[in-house]
Amino acid sequence: MATVASTMSGAANAVWLKQLEQAFPGRAAKEVMSKTLIHAVILASIINSAYLIGVPLFTHFYADGVLPPLSEPSAYFAGWTVDEFVTLTKLEICMFIPYNTLAFKFVPPRVRPLTHAMVSATFNVAVSAVTLGYWDIWCDRITSGFAT
Repeated sequence: MATVASTMSGAANAVWLKQLEQAFPGRAAKEVMSKTLIHAVILASIINSAYLIGVPLFTHFYADGVLPPLSEPSAYFAGWTVDEFVTLTKLEICMFIPYNTLAFKFVPPRVRPLTHAMVSATFNVAVSAVTLGYWDIWCDRITSGFAT
């Protein structure tokens, strides 16, 4: 989880946020919405896919010390499913569209990667639950707690 998070949510995201700011400078509504939507559609899809592939892959690697051979590409995509991608996309929308709308408007560009990392840390816990198969269990426990 830390490997994928530090590369994707950390380093790649910091570069991405800087490029978005250069392409759409400013805090007016048009620039804020452009940056928010572009971030949600492009980068979120890439990062969510990286988590769905990377977390199970690196979990296996750290447990067994080996990666599957490159001759078995299906092993690399075993963790990526449409259902899990949709779940992560919904979670991404609920967390990052509101955050990015506020951040692109009020948080200075130099500070944004740090504040984004804090939101990403929370997201990463949920991603871990999805990629390791605990998400449905958590949701069932939460909803059963409300039903009683």
